Order: sequence, then structure tokens, then C-alpha cells
Amino acid sequence: MILAQGRFWRAQVPKGSKSVTLTILREDLPLEVEEVRDLRIEVPFKDWNRVVRYARSDRKLLGGILLDFAKHKDRLAAAIGHDGLYLELEKLLVDVTVSLVQGDILGLVPVTEDE
Repeated sequence: MILAQGRFWRAQVPKGSKSVTLTILREDLPLEVEEVRDLRIEVPFKDWNRVVRYARSDRKLLGGILLDFAKHKDRLAAAIGHDGLYLELEKLLVDVTVSLVQGDILGLVPVTEDE
């Protein structure tokens, strides 16, 4: 099931999977980042909060978190370093989170004052 898709990225949940798979779309990929074309990041649902918490913060921090889940770790730095790919990834992560909550795959829990 495709959760969200942009010009460069696609997020989906493979049938029977308990993770979100982020992949690069090859068709419109800029020439300067061709080496990222096989990048695949699989984030388990239980770890999604770690990713989305930093989706709109620091580029290096988000890249470090995604590094834990990337299949081709050497290609992730090029994707995070490219402004167009990074900006679309930020938006995609938010869109995926909304889709996961609307699909009752993830839930929202209020934060208490002492957290």
C-alpha cells in the first residue's frame, strides 16, 4: 500500500509488513545524485516516532536516525545532502505519518506535563 509519493520519494507498507519502506524514484532523479537510485530505508512502525520527531529539525540528526534503517548506508549521505531530495523527504515523512494515523496503524498519545 502506497502511503505517500512525491517527485523523488515513495513511501509504502508492503503487504503483511510492520514497517514503512522509503525508496527513491529513479525517473526524475537529478544526475548529480544518480548514485542514490537504489536507496531503500525500512523503518519499523515501532521506531517511526524516532524518525518523525526529527523530520523538521536538523538534517544531520535525521540522517543519523535514518542510517539505522537504510539498506545502502553509503548512499544515504548523498540523498540527505541534496537539497531537493532532503526537502521532499521532510514533507513525505509528515504525509506518511498522517496516513499511518488515519489508517489506524499508528495512534496519537497526549504528552503529559512531566515529559
